[in-house]
Amino acid sequence: HLRVSDSGPGIPEADMPRLFESFFSTKEAGMGIGLAICRSIIAAHGGTISAANAQAGGAVFEVMLPRRLL
Repeated sequence: HLRVSDSGPGIPEADMPRLFESFFSTKEAGMGIGLAICRSIIAAHGGTISAANAQAGGAVFEVMLPRRLL
């Protein structure tokens, strides 16, 4: 389990449904592939990634990967 948070303005609610879509970006010159690539790599390993806004402000991203026995 990995959790990364910041203290910025957070993620606009209108952007939440599209956040992990390919080619979606809030930046004028953004490519919009970073979070989509992250999600596909994490999913290929049986995990999930999610994003939310923290109550105190800022964004929170969480990655969950399964524990595998070798």
